[in-house]
Amino acid sequence: MFNPKKILVPTDFSECGGSCSIMAVKKAVSLAKQFGSEIIFLHVISEDPYRKPLFFLDDEKITEIVNNLNKNSSLQLEKIVDNYASDIRDRCKLVIRNGKPANEILKEADESDIDLIVIATRGLGDIHTTLFGSTTDKVIRHSKCSVLVSRKPNNNN
Repeated sequence: MFNPKKILVPTDFSECGGSCSIMAVKKAVSLAKQFGSEIIFLHVISEDPYRKPLFFLDDEKITEIVNNLNKNSSLQLEKIVDNYASDIRDRCKLVIRNGKPANEILKEADESDIDLIVIATRGLGDIHTTLFGSTTDKVIRHSKCSVLVSRKPNNNN
């Protein structure tokens, strides 16, 4: 029987009408409670290649921006634990990484010896209901552990 000891749930804090990554958080917390698992909440501050260069800022300002991003991410992760996992707080770990989301999720899974990744996909439109986002797709294809994909609830039923 599958009994995950460590669960990784990456979140971008998206709610997109159907609570995209928050649905994954809820499922991961439910599984952690059911199996007595440790749960790692991960947020990746993306290195977005389409972001405009910050050439007009000095190193001090860039450091300040990065520090603020990390602080805000930490506060958001704390809020998630408070809202969804306060009763298992002693089994929760918060991690913030910087880089390409799929790569950082896979690195964290390897480094933390994760048994299960619970990740969200988006259902933004007709074509998207059958396709995974690129981050989710990369994680599924390259993960060494099991991956549970949390889909946006279908309200049409």
